[in-house]
Amino acid sequence: MLRRLQAGAWLTAIAVALIVGFGLPSGVLAQERHAQVFLDSLGDEEDDGDDLEGQEELLLPDAKEGDEPLEPPHSAQERKEDKLDLGLGDAPRQSIDRPKLLAELYNRLGAARNAEAARPIMAAIEEVWRISGSDTVDLLVSRAEHFIKEADLELALQILDAAADIAPEDAEVWHQRAKVHALQQNEERALADLRRTLTIDPKHYQAINELGGMLEGLGAKKEALKSYRKALEVNPFLDDTRRAVEALSREVEGQEL
Repeated sequence: MLRRLQAGAWLTAIAVALIVGFGLPSGVLAQERHAQVFLDSLGDEEDDGDDLEGQEELLLPDAKEGDEPLEPPHSAQERKEDKLDLGLGDAPRQSIDRPKLLAELYNRLGAARNAEAARPIMAAIEEVWRISGSDTVDLLVSRAEHFIKEADLELALQILDAAADIAPEDAEVWHQRAKVHALQQNEERALADLRRTLTIDPKHYQAINELGGMLEGLGAKKEALKSYRKALEVNPFLDDTRRAVEALSREVEGQEL
C-alpha cells in the first residue's frame, strides 16, 4: 500500500512539475528535458531501505500474488518485436516517419482481403499511434493507460494533461484523455478531445468510432451514423461498428423515407 501511495505521489509530482515547467523557461523542449531529468532522478531516491532500481520501477504498480511481472514500457524485446511487426528493420522506434508510415498502413488496411489479413496491420497501426517521438511522453501515456485500467482516473488525467503539454500534436495523448473524460461522464470534454484527436489524425478509427458512440448516446443518431460509416471507410473490419450502422440505418434513414 505504501508503495502504491508513493508511486501515485511521484506521478502527481511529475504531472505538476511538467505543467508549471519546473519554474524554468517554458517551451516543449525545455519541459521535456527537465521532465526527463526529473524522471531520471527518481532512481536515486531511497524508499525506507528498499533498493529502487530506477524510474520505471517507481512507476509500476504493486504486483499481486500470481500476477505476471510487469516490465517497463518498450523493453528491448518489445522494441525488437515492434520493428518486425512494422517492417522497420533496425531503425530506432523514435526515428520513424510516423505520418508516412501511418498513411501506408491505413492504405493497406483499407485494401486488406479479410479480417485475418487485416489483424497484423491493425496491430501495427495501433503500435505506431503509441510512438510519439518522445520517450518521456511514451512513458507517461503508458502509465496513464495502466491507471485507466485500474480506474484511478484522476491520476491518469493528471499524467495525460502533462503529456499534452509536452506533445500537443500527438493524437494518442488526446485520444487517451478523451477516454478518461468519457469514463468520468464528462461528455463535453470527451467530445472536444476526440475532435482534437481527429484534427491531428483524421483516420484514427478508434477515435472516430468512439465519437460515433458518444453521439449516439447523446441522441445525435444521424451524426453518429456518419461517424460509424467513416470509421468503416478507414477500417472495414470493425464488426461491432458494422452492426451499429445496420441498426442506425434502419432507424435514422427509415424515418426519413
